[in-house]
Amino acid sequence: MEFDKEKYKIWKLPHPMLIHWVVNPGLAFNELILGQRIPKITLIDKTSDAPLMERQYIPCPHCNTIHNGLLWAKRGAYKNWFGFMCPTCENVIPCLWNFTSLVLLAITFPIWGWFRKPLKTKWLKFKKAELLNSPEAELPTAKQTPWLKMGLIYGALMFCFTAVPKIVSGELTSTGIAVQVGIWLLAGLAFGGVMKLVLGCSKVQ
Repeated sequence: MEFDKEKYKIWKLPHPMLIHWVVNPGLAFNELILGQRIPKITLIDKTSDAPLMERQYIPCPHCNTIHNGLLWAKRGAYKNWFGFMCPTCENVIPCLWNFTSLVLLAITFPIWGWFRKPLKTKWLKFKKAELLNSPEAELPTAKQTPWLKMGLIYGALMFCFTAVPKIVSGELTSTGIAVQVGIWLLAGLAFGGVMKLVLGCSKVQ
């Protein structure tokens, strides 16, 4: 599929943001539990002065339709375990996989592999209904995005994912728990701030 390089900047590996998604083990939680995915190819509109979040477009390699990336923001950002479903042709737009996710999926394949096809069929029906109920007129904007809340949720999830198992096993003292809370609180605030700076900025290419 060819793109207008005068209009679009093409994000694909080895773009730094995509490399981060692939190698950061913490993002396996986002993929496997929350169903957050990153497409293999994202187009950035170079002709617009809008924030980066509002200039992202995702092409479908099956029907060549270029979709507004905000279709997969907010509510649509979750439950994309099999990839992004194209609302035009209903095929799956390929997404990247985090390395840690792939390792975990390979280890647990004997458990979930038998049910992959029926699960994917059910998932496609669900995503079709979800996209039909998300008209572009109601898509989120950078100004409407609660970046601080997003960061705090991220910090809370990572605390549960990394610290809670150690608390249950007795590895952490009360001091250790307090330290973990502080670390993930700061990490969450930093994450929200970086996301606002990057996705809410009109100068990032």
